[in-house]
Amino acid sequence: MARTAALRKVLAEVIRESELPRTLIAKDASLGRATLESWLSGIRTPSPESAGQIASALEMRATRLTSLAARLRQALRAGK
Repeated sequence: MARTAALRKVLAEVIRESELPRTLIAKDASLGRATLESWLSGIRTPSPESAGQIASALEMRATRLTSLAARLRQALRAGK
């Protein structure tokens, strides 16, 4: 039970600190927003696989944002 509570706590922290809308996180992870909300409220417990889907979705979004930032930096350098 303590492990479940710890996972729920970390999940909530990660989602809050990401500053991304929960709807977007759920969509990126191919999950329903209601599912995500039920985990965060303690009604349900995410499986390790489902929590992994969220981790993968956040990693993919971070990669995409890093790529976009690099493209913008490249355009800035080219404009100098």
